[in-house]
Amino acid sequence: MKRTATLLVAAIALAACTSEPPPAQPAPHSDVKSLVAAVSKAVNEKKTYRFTIAPPTTGGVTAPANGAVRLGDVPSVDATTKRPVQTGGAEEELRFISTTKDTAFVKVPPVFGLPADKPWVKLDRKDTDDFTNTMLGFHDVIYQQAVFTTYHLPVIQAGGELKLTAQTGDKTRYSIAVDYELAYDNLTDENLRNEVKLALDQGVSGSAGELELNGSGLPVRIKFSTQFQNALIVDDARFSDWGTDVKIAEPPANEISSRN
Repeated sequence: MKRTATLLVAAIALAACTSEPPPAQPAPHSDVKSLVAAVSKAVNEKKTYRFTIAPPTTGGVTAPANGAVRLGDVPSVDATTKRPVQTGGAEEELRFISTTKDTAFVKVPPVFGLPADKPWVKLDRKDTDDFTNTMLGFHDVIYQQAVFTTYHLPVIQAGGELKLTAQTGDKTRYSIAVDYELAYDNLTDENLRNEVKLALDQGVSGSAGELELNGSGLPVRIKFSTQFQNALIVDDARFSDWGTDVKIAEPPANEISSRN
């Protein structure tokens, strides 16, 4: 019995010496400024990721979407969504690719009557026809959610207050109250200020945000809940595959239909 006990103690001691300690979890951030700075740094080191946008709960202008992002001076996006494109029509698949600030491409379904081998249409912001405005509107809603570095993080930093931090496994969730008046006063980018002003003009004073990070400090989920009139609008996007090989390129010229 004594020898068995000795062997057991030795085995426990050996396991304690040879087993790897669990990786240290990053300390939770205590304020919005340090949180945004750390997330921005972690994200910019990876450059690429994939996203999934959940169906909206009620109201809003969002739609389910998924795709990939490559960050840079101008982020590139390849996104697929489903939306009705005709009044009273069924949902159709739309694919958007954008690599520059002022243009994007959309791959439209057969209901538009384009040649089967030329399903792509170039969208230019200087054009003001209904088709361009509608399609760029769909694109921009996805872009705002998917490329959170250009909208959500700056607005959180400008008008956010950290309310609650919760740890679940290797994930840390930060609950943030965003004050749009404060964000408007602190933002320096005019495009962002105009976006926030639009919300304020519609009587939306703020939103509740949730930013969930994995053990490496990278976002796995960003969720915003906004009260608009009598509806609670929830935008929910999830992120994965950080740093994987993502290739995003404009469609071949011979697959793009002329607008004339």
